[in-house]
Amino acid sequence: MNEGRLPVKKWSNDHPKAGIMAEKRGAIVAAARMEFFRLGYSDASMDGIAATAGVSVKTIYNHFRNKSELFSAVIEAACTDDGLFTQARSNAELAIKFAWFDDESEQGLAGAGTQYLTHLLSTEQIALYRIVTCDSERFPELGELYAQNVARGRTRILAAYLAEISRRHGWKSFNAKRSASLVEALLRWDLFEKALHGNALADATAIARHAKKVAGVAWQLFALER
Repeated sequence: MNEGRLPVKKWSNDHPKAGIMAEKRGAIVAAARMEFFRLGYSDASMDGIAATAGVSVKTIYNHFRNKSELFSAVIEAACTDDGLFTQARSNAELAIKFAWFDDESEQGLAGAGTQYLTHLLSTEQIALYRIVTCDSERFPELGELYAQNVARGRTRILAAYLAEISRRHGWKSFNAKRSASLVEALLRWDLFEKALHGNALADATAIARHAKKVAGVAWQLFALER
């Protein structure tokens, strides 16, 4: 049902219709964002999203093949707003985006942790996580959408940074991916659990303090590998 619809025709950037179509698509994504966050994935309807966006349901299906694809666009928009690449890019681009990427010290790792937690504990990311966990049993594709567009993106950036640290320090036996998983586990401990249980989100001071502690512990553990 609507799965076979083709996306709307794409115009070149200089075509008169390109701006109009981009604006309409943006309005649809913004409306979907509001509806998904207000009602959850299962209860949000294409009719409701269309009404909020001020377009017809047919127009939505001209831009998005299905509800899942629209939700993916909402995830991407939320990640972009939070300052996180949905896909890890070159180290040069990451160094431009994040000041801590060129700092191969414990302090740099604390900066990376602060960035990670700031994204993870943002209001929209907590809301997205709750939507996915609440509706994933009925819509298992949500878990993969979240993992592909959010969770793996954060991990890739962290792993790329740790690989760069390892290269600069000459740590021959250091496993960046495994160490990234370790750092993530330490970062998510306590603050993330409290946020999911309905406690107030940690402020910038608490996030920075927690990231600094994690960096100190992780740096000592790295010594066992390098």
